[in-house]
Amino acid sequence: MRNSLRIIVTMTACMLIYCQVNGGSERLVFVQNEQDGIVRLQSFVHGKIYPEKNIQNYEFALNQSENVQGIFQVDSADPDLRVRFLKRGFLFDSKRECADTNLGSAYSCKIEIPLLEKGRYYLTVYGKTNMNETDFNLFVGIFGKGYVDVEATVDN
Repeated sequence: MRNSLRIIVTMTACMLIYCQVNGGSERLVFVQNEQDGIVRLQSFVHGKIYPEKNIQNYEFALNQSENVQGIFQVDSADPDLRVRFLKRGFLFDSKRECADTNLGSAYSCKIEIPLLEKGRYYLTVYGKTNMNETDFNLFVGIFGKGYVDVEATVDN
């Protein structure tokens, strides 16, 4: 019983420390562009990863969603940079890791989700190893012939 309590206390402390070290999430702002009945929402972020904090967190929420898909991509000169996609669920979370593409002098890591549902989503850009300061570009695209309502959108 004492060992179980120790494990729970240790895990709780680690989670609190992890959240404080890695900070909160930055909310993504989307630009909306609808043409010919196709919904297009895009968000671009130019960011940096630092050796002392090799993680950046972003979030967005879909209040309503029907028949739309998503693309989440990070581009960088560093081949170790990744993006992780997480959807919070009532009982279970859904997590996806990106697939690498070498574009010559640049590297790209992309996740494609064929059907985005209503919910809160989190993207984490991170380095696999402690590295030098690295610039990156994060692209988030939501599109389809359906309907989507995203928090914090900017109409064009």
